[in-house]
Amino acid sequence: MLLSGPLVTTDWLNQNINHKQLVIFDASMAQAGSKIEYKADKIIPGAQRFDFSNQICDLDSVISNTMPSEAKFQRLMREFNINNDSCIVVYDEKGIYSCARAWWMFKAMGFDNVAVLDGGLPDWLANNYPVSTYYSKPNIVGNFEARYDPNTFVDQNDVLAQIDNKSSLVMDARGKGRFLGEGAEPRAGMRAGHIPNAKSLPYSEIVKNGFMLDRAALQTEFNNRLINKTDKLIFSCGSGVTACILALGAHILGYENLAVYDGSWSEWGANEQLPIEVGEGTDNKR
Repeated sequence: MLLSGPLVTTDWLNQNINHKQLVIFDASMAQAGSKIEYKADKIIPGAQRFDFSNQICDLDSVISNTMPSEAKFQRLMREFNINNDSCIVVYDEKGIYSCARAWWMFKAMGFDNVAVLDGGLPDWLANNYPVSTYYSKPNIVGNFEARYDPNTFVDQNDVLAQIDNKSSLVMDARGKGRFLGEGAEPRAGMRAGHIPNAKSLPYSEIVKNGFMLDRAALQTEFNNRLINKTDKLIFSCGSGVTACILALGAHILGYENLAVYDGSWSEWGANEQLPIEVGEGTDNKR
Protein backbone atom coordinates (compact mmCIF):
# COMPACT_ATOMS: atom_id res chain seq x y z
CA MET A 1 0.00 0.00 0.00
CA LEU A 2 1.96 2.96 -1.30
CA LEU A 3 0.86 6.54 -0.80
CA SER A 4 0.73 8.84 -3.81
CA GLY A 5 1.84 11.94 -1.92
CA PRO A 6 2.34 13.58 1.48
CA LEU A 7 -1.36 14.41 1.95
CA VAL A 8 -4.43 12.18 2.15
CA THR A 9 -8.06 13.17 2.53
CA THR A 10 -10.41 12.03 5.25
CA ASP A 11 -12.48 10.31 2.56
CA TRP A 12 -9.44 8.29 1.51
CA LEU A 13 -8.67 7.37 5.11
CA ASN A 14 -12.24 6.28 5.79
CA GLN A 15 -12.20 4.05 2.70
CA ASN A 16 -8.87 2.46 3.62
CA ILE A 17 -9.10 2.42 7.40
CA ASN A 18 -9.17 -1.38 7.66
CA HIS A 19 -6.18 -2.01 5.38
CA LYS A 20 -3.75 -4.32 7.17
CA GLN A 21 -0.71 -2.15 6.36
CA LEU A 22 -2.28 1.10 7.53
CA VAL A 23 -1.12 2.66 10.79
CA ILE A 24 -2.77 5.84 12.11
CA PHE A 25 -1.20 8.19 14.62
CA ASP A 26 -2.72 11.05 16.58
CA ALA A 27 0.14 13.56 16.82
CA SER A 28 -1.82 16.29 18.60
CA MET A 29 -0.04 18.31 21.26
CA ALA A 30 -0.87 20.49 24.23
CA GLN A 31 -0.80 24.28 23.93
CA ALA A 32 2.76 25.60 23.61
CA GLY A 33 4.15 26.42 27.04
CA SER A 34 1.34 24.55 28.81
CA LYS A 35 2.10 22.01 31.50
CA ILE A 36 -1.23 20.26 30.91
CA GLU A 37 -0.89 17.02 28.96
CA TYR A 38 -2.96 16.64 25.80
CA LYS A 39 -6.05 14.46 26.23
CA ALA A 40 -8.28 13.33 23.39
CA ASP A 41 -11.96 12.64 23.84
CA LYS A 42 -12.50 11.70 20.18
CA ILE A 43 -10.04 9.50 18.35
CA ILE A 44 -10.00 8.12 14.82
CA PRO A 45 -10.59 4.35 15.18
CA GLY A 46 -7.39 2.34 15.36
CA ALA A 47 -5.18 5.34 15.98
CA GLN A 48 -2.20 5.21 18.30
CA ARG A 49 -0.77 8.12 20.25
CA PHE A 50 2.34 9.79 18.79
CA ASP A 51 3.55 11.92 21.67
CA PHE A 52 6.66 13.75 20.47
CA SER A 53 6.68 16.02 23.53
CA ASN A 54 6.83 13.43 26.31
CA GLN A 55 7.75 10.09 24.75
CA ILE A 56 9.13 10.16 21.19
CA CYS A 57 11.78 12.78 21.94
CA ASP A 58 15.11 13.35 23.64
CA LEU A 59 14.07 13.47 27.28
CA ASP A 60 17.54 14.63 28.31
CA SER A 61 17.33 17.82 26.25
CA VAL A 62 16.43 21.12 27.90
CA ILE A 63 14.64 22.09 24.66
CA SER A 64 11.09 20.84 24.08
CA ASN A 65 10.20 18.30 21.39
CA THR A 66 13.74 17.55 20.22
CA MET A 67 14.48 14.47 18.12
CA PRO A 68 15.24 11.18 19.86
CA SER A 69 18.15 9.01 18.83
CA GLU A 70 17.84 6.69 15.87
CA ALA A 71 17.89 3.70 18.23
CA LYS A 72 15.14 5.07 20.46
CA PHE A 73 12.91 5.99 17.52
CA GLN A 74 13.34 2.52 16.02
CA ARG A 75 12.56 0.80 19.32
CA LEU A 76 9.41 2.84 19.91
CA MET A 77 8.14 2.39 16.35
CA ARG A 78 8.60 -1.35 16.62
CA GLU A 79 6.57 -1.28 19.83
CA PHE A 80 3.86 0.49 17.82
CA ASN A 81 4.01 -2.46 15.39
CA ILE A 82 5.43 -0.34 12.59
CA ASN A 83 6.93 -2.41 9.77
CA ASN A 84 9.10 -1.40 6.86
CA ASP A 85 6.10 -1.90 4.56
CA SER A 86 3.62 -0.01 6.74
CA CYS A 87 1.54 2.88 5.41
CA ILE A 88 1.39 5.65 8.01
CA VAL A 89 -1.12 8.50 8.29
CA VAL A 90 -0.65 11.17 10.95
CA TYR A 91 -3.29 13.63 12.09
CA ASP A 92 -4.02 16.13 14.84
CA GLU A 93 -6.99 17.79 16.47
CA LYS A 94 -6.48 21.16 14.74
CA GLY A 95 -6.23 20.00 11.12
CA ILE A 96 -2.66 20.48 9.97
CA TYR A 97 -0.62 21.65 12.90
CA SER A 98 1.47 19.35 15.08
CA CYS A 99 0.99 16.30 12.84
CA ALA A 100 3.47 17.78 10.36
CA ARG A 101 6.14 17.31 13.04
CA ALA A 102 5.43 13.56 13.17
CA TRP A 103 5.47 13.41 9.36
CA TRP A 104 8.89 15.08 9.22
CA MET A 105 10.28 12.82 11.96
CA PHE A 106 9.41 9.75 9.91
CA LYS A 107 10.96 11.34 6.82
CA ALA A 108 14.10 12.12 8.84
CA MET A 109 14.32 8.48 9.91
CA GLY A 110 14.29 7.31 6.30
CA PHE A 111 10.61 6.33 6.09
CA ASP A 112 8.78 7.85 3.11
CA ASN A 113 5.42 6.03 3.05
CA VAL A 114 3.85 8.53 5.46
CA ALA A 115 1.22 11.22 4.90
CA VAL A 116 -0.58 13.98 6.76
CA LEU A 117 -4.36 13.86 7.03
CA ASP A 118 -5.50 17.04 5.29
CA GLY A 119 -8.16 18.68 7.45
CA GLY A 120 -7.29 16.39 10.35
CA LEU A 121 -9.72 15.40 13.07
CA PRO A 122 -12.03 18.42 12.49
CA ASP A 123 -12.75 17.31 8.92
CA TRP A 124 -13.13 13.70 10.04
CA LEU A 125 -15.79 14.78 12.53
CA ALA A 126 -17.43 17.13 10.02
CA ASN A 127 -17.97 14.14 7.73
CA ASN A 128 -19.53 12.15 10.58
CA TYR A 129 -17.00 9.36 10.26
CA PRO A 130 -16.79 6.96 13.23
CA VAL A 131 -14.76 7.79 16.31
CA SER A 132 -13.30 5.94 19.25
CA THR A 133 -12.64 6.99 22.84
CA TYR A 134 -9.39 5.06 23.27
CA TYR A 135 -6.07 4.56 21.48
CA SER A 136 -5.07 1.27 19.91
CA LYS A 137 -2.26 -0.61 21.69
CA PRO A 138 -0.80 -3.39 19.57
CA ASN A 139 0.73 -6.47 21.18
CA ILE A 140 2.89 -7.34 18.18
CA VAL A 141 6.40 -5.96 17.62
CA GLY A 142 7.16 -4.61 14.15
CA ASN A 143 10.36 -4.75 12.09
CA PHE A 144 10.76 -1.01 11.43
CA GLU A 145 14.33 0.02 10.62
CA ALA A 146 15.30 3.64 11.26
CA ARG A 147 17.90 5.23 8.97
CA TYR A 148 18.44 8.75 10.25
CA ASP A 149 19.38 11.40 7.69
CA PRO A 150 21.48 14.02 9.54
CA ASN A 151 20.69 16.60 6.86
CA THR A 152 17.02 16.79 7.88
CA PHE A 153 17.66 18.56 11.20
CA VAL A 154 20.15 21.28 12.06
CA ASP A 155 21.36 22.82 15.32
CA GLN A 156 22.23 26.36 16.34
CA ASN A 157 25.81 26.05 15.10
CA ASP A 158 24.61 25.03 11.64
CA VAL A 159 22.20 27.96 11.54
CA LEU A 160 24.82 30.43 12.76
CA ALA A 161 27.30 29.25 10.13
CA GLN A 162 24.89 29.86 7.25
CA ILE A 163 23.50 33.28 8.20
CA ASP A 164 25.46 35.12 5.50
CA ASN A 165 25.31 32.30 2.94
CA LYS A 166 23.36 33.59 -0.08
CA SER A 167 22.35 30.07 -1.11
CA SER A 168 20.86 29.22 2.29
CA LEU A 169 17.73 30.69 3.82
CA VAL A 170 15.99 30.44 7.20
CA MET A 171 12.19 30.50 6.95
CA ASP A 172 10.38 31.44 10.18
CA ALA A 173 6.94 29.88 10.70
CA ARG A 174 5.95 32.00 13.72
CA GLY A 175 3.41 34.82 13.45
CA LYS A 176 4.62 38.04 11.85
CA GLY A 177 4.43 39.96 15.13
CA ARG A 178 6.77 37.54 16.85
CA PHE A 179 9.11 37.62 13.86
CA LEU A 180 9.27 41.42 14.02
CA GLY A 181 9.91 41.35 17.76
CA GLU A 182 6.65 43.07 18.65
CA GLY A 183 5.57 42.08 22.15
CA ALA A 184 6.78 39.37 24.51
CA GLU A 185 7.39 35.76 23.54
CA PRO A 186 4.97 33.17 24.97
CA ARG A 187 7.85 31.30 26.62
CA ALA A 188 9.54 32.89 29.61
CA GLY A 189 13.12 34.09 29.15
CA MET A 190 12.93 34.44 25.37
CA ARG A 191 14.24 37.49 23.56
CA ALA A 192 11.98 38.94 20.88
CA GLY A 193 12.91 39.04 17.21
CA HIS A 194 14.25 36.60 14.65
CA ILE A 195 17.39 34.95 13.30
CA PRO A 196 19.38 37.43 11.15
CA ASN A 197 18.55 37.33 7.43
CA ALA A 198 15.58 35.02 8.01
CA LYS A 199 12.34 35.46 6.09
CA SER A 200 8.87 35.30 7.57
CA LEU A 201 6.37 32.75 6.31
CA PRO A 202 3.81 32.21 9.08
CA TYR A 203 2.42 28.69 8.90
CA SER A 204 -1.07 30.23 9.02
CA GLU A 205 -0.41 31.65 5.54
CA ILE A 206 -0.22 28.19 3.98
CA VAL A 207 -2.77 26.31 6.12
CA LYS A 208 -6.35 27.57 6.08
CA ASN A 209 -9.13 26.03 8.18
CA GLY A 210 -6.92 23.02 8.82
CA PHE A 211 -6.20 22.33 5.14
CA MET A 212 -3.01 22.91 3.17
CA LEU A 213 -3.39 25.46 0.38
CA ASP A 214 -3.75 24.06 -3.10
CA ARG A 215 -0.51 23.76 -5.03
CA ALA A 216 -0.89 27.00 -7.02
CA ALA A 217 -1.68 29.12 -3.96
CA LEU A 218 1.10 27.43 -2.02
CA GLN A 219 3.59 28.20 -4.78
CA THR A 220 2.49 31.83 -4.76
CA GLU A 221 3.33 32.13 -1.05
CA PHE A 222 6.81 30.74 -1.65
CA ASN A 223 7.31 32.88 -4.76
CA ASN A 224 6.32 35.98 -2.80
CA ARG A 225 9.34 35.33 -0.55
CA LEU A 226 11.67 34.99 -3.58
CA ILE A 227 12.63 31.46 -2.58
CA ASN A 228 14.80 29.64 -5.11
CA LYS A 229 14.46 25.93 -5.81
CA THR A 230 18.23 25.57 -5.37
CA ASP A 231 18.33 27.23 -1.94
CA LYS A 232 18.96 25.21 1.18
CA LEU A 233 15.86 25.96 3.22
CA ILE A 234 16.01 25.81 7.01
CA PHE A 235 12.67 26.02 8.76
CA SER A 236 12.35 27.48 12.24
CA CYS A 237 9.49 28.33 14.61
CA GLY A 238 8.97 28.39 18.37
CA SER A 239 9.94 24.81 19.24
CA GLY A 240 10.41 22.90 15.98
CA VAL A 241 6.74 22.00 15.44
CA THR A 242 5.12 24.46 13.01
CA ALA A 243 8.45 24.69 11.17
CA CYS A 244 7.54 21.23 9.89
CA ILE A 245 4.41 22.66 8.26
CA LEU A 246 6.68 24.78 6.08
CA ALA A 247 8.78 21.70 5.35
CA LEU A 248 5.60 19.90 4.29
CA GLY A 249 4.60 22.76 2.00
CA ALA A 250 8.06 22.95 0.44
CA HIS A 251 8.10 19.18 -0.08
CA ILE A 252 4.74 19.34 -1.87
CA LEU A 253 6.19 21.96 -4.21
CA GLY A 254 9.26 19.89 -5.01
CA TYR A 255 11.89 21.74 -3.00
CA GLU A 256 14.52 19.18 -2.04
CA ASN A 257 17.23 20.72 0.16
CA LEU A 258 15.19 21.02 3.36
CA ALA A 259 16.01 20.99 7.07
CA VAL A 260 14.28 21.87 10.32
CA TYR A 261 16.05 23.77 13.10
CA ASP A 262 15.15 21.48 15.96
CA GLY A 263 15.79 23.94 18.81
CA SER A 264 14.18 26.83 16.91
CA TRP A 265 13.41 30.01 18.88
CA SER A 266 13.22 28.10 22.18
CA GLU A 267 16.97 27.68 21.85
CA TRP A 268 18.02 30.69 19.78
CA GLY A 269 15.94 33.23 21.66
CA ALA A 270 17.24 32.06 25.03
CA ASN A 271 20.92 32.28 24.12
CA GLU A 272 22.25 35.83 24.61
CA GLN A 273 25.39 34.92 22.64
CA LEU A 274 23.44 34.43 19.41
CA PRO A 275 22.59 37.43 17.19
CA ILE A 276 19.01 38.48 16.56
CA GLU A 277 17.19 41.05 14.45
CA VAL A 278 14.02 42.98 15.08
CA GLY A 279 11.85 44.53 12.42
CA GLU A 280 12.10 43.63 8.76
CA GLY A 281 15.66 44.31 7.73
CA THR A 282 19.27 43.54 8.57
CA ASP A 283 19.82 47.10 9.83
CA ASN A 284 18.10 46.14 13.06
CA LYS A 285 20.67 43.69 14.45
CA ARG A 286 21.35 43.81 18.14
